[in-house]
Amino acid sequence: MALLPLLLNAQAQDDWTLDDCISFALENNISLKRQELATTLDEKDLAQSKLNMLPDLNGQVEHNLGTGRVLDRGTYEWLNTDVSQGDLGVVSNVTLFDGLTGFHSIRMSKAQTRVSRANLELMENNLSLQVMTGYLDLLQKRELFEIASEKVEVTRLQVERMEKLVSVGNASAGELLEVKAQLSTEKYNMTLAKSNMEVSRLILAQLMNLDAREGFSIIRPEIPDPSLLQLPDLQTVYDNALGVMPQIRGASHQIEARENSLAVARGQLSPEVYVRALYYSNYSDKLINPREPDPTQPQMVYPVHQQVLDNQYRQVSVGVNIPVFNKWQNRTNISKARINLEDARYELEESRQQLYKEIQQYHSDARAALDKYYAAVESRANSEEAFRYAEERFRVGMATALELEEARNRLFQARAEQVSARYVFVFYVKILDFYQGNDLVFL
Repeated sequence: MALLPLLLNAQAQDDWTLDDCISFALENNISLKRQELATTLDEKDLAQSKLNMLPDLNGQVEHNLGTGRVLDRGTYEWLNTDVSQGDLGVVSNVTLFDGLTGFHSIRMSKAQTRVSRANLELMENNLSLQVMTGYLDLLQKRELFEIASEKVEVTRLQVERMEKLVSVGNASAGELLEVKAQLSTEKYNMTLAKSNMEVSRLILAQLMNLDAREGFSIIRPEIPDPSLLQLPDLQTVYDNALGVMPQIRGASHQIEARENSLAVARGQLSPEVYVRALYYSNYSDKLINPREPDPTQPQMVYPVHQQVLDNQYRQVSVGVNIPVFNKWQNRTNISKARINLEDARYELEESRQQLYKEIQQYHSDARAALDKYYAAVESRANSEEAFRYAEERFRVGMATALELEEARNRLFQARAEQVSARYVFVFYVKILDFYQGNDLVFL
């Protein structure tokens, strides 16, 4: 029920920035909420590992009703009778030394809590990247739809112009039919572009866990010109990522946790020194009041509370538990802890290698996207010149309407390729920036 106002406010909001989308996704993702619960559980385990160092205290009260041969607690003789009696007491144990297993258990729990927090941050990072990918993809699809819409409008104007030329005899009916057929094709392409835009919109909303049936649109940020962005050095990005990426921190903390797990297993071979304190008393309806003048003919009532006071027993013990043989279980635990520690070290190295591969791939893709962008810029400039030339030739009757439309198609295709290359390059640059610990923002 607590999410209902948030969802209603979200549906009422029409225009979303990238930061809005990421924040909403992080707030409403179910997997993140489950990981937060897992982190909370690890924090509880950490708190309990600290409390385990304290002494324990347990009380016991027991009342018995019996009949038959029982021990008379007053005379310590066995009698055949009915009896109503009870015991009560408290006992406390404190471990003085256990091979430092308690200390290492605390350190292991601390490290495991850090691992859980790092995993939560990693999930947040992955979700943020997915949302940014969906956000930029929607921006790209929307701009391509706008280009397709513009192309439909330009072709429609060309049809109107061609109809006028046909009416005055300056163009043939066949040329008009060709332009009309091109208009139908452009309308189809516009419909396809709109469908692609709606699919991207739906994917982004699903990543955010948002009901986007209506009223959901994103704000177009100022996408920087690729020529103004600097592609960072690959090694610099990797070195910075090693210090900030949660998967590396989590793997390092996992090693720390496994090291302390090994220390705990080794500590189980150590003798345990403990202290135990005991307080005990009892009562029975067969007990004779020691204050009775003639115990052979008791007359005095012996209240339960007085029996408890008279029968008190206190004890303090110091003991040592020495493990001698437990079916080799401790040795097996040590061997398994060593294997887990070695596996954690491999996991850290694998995380480093995977991180480098990811950054290397993004860096390579960014360079390719930048080259493609410059090629698209050049192609667009040439296509604009070619279109202007074709338009002049068509105006003086030296080119057909089909040739003019082909030149226009090449121009719009070059514009679309430039848009795609621009978004792809900015996307990869932002990812490389994110790997260095910076926020996903557009200036």
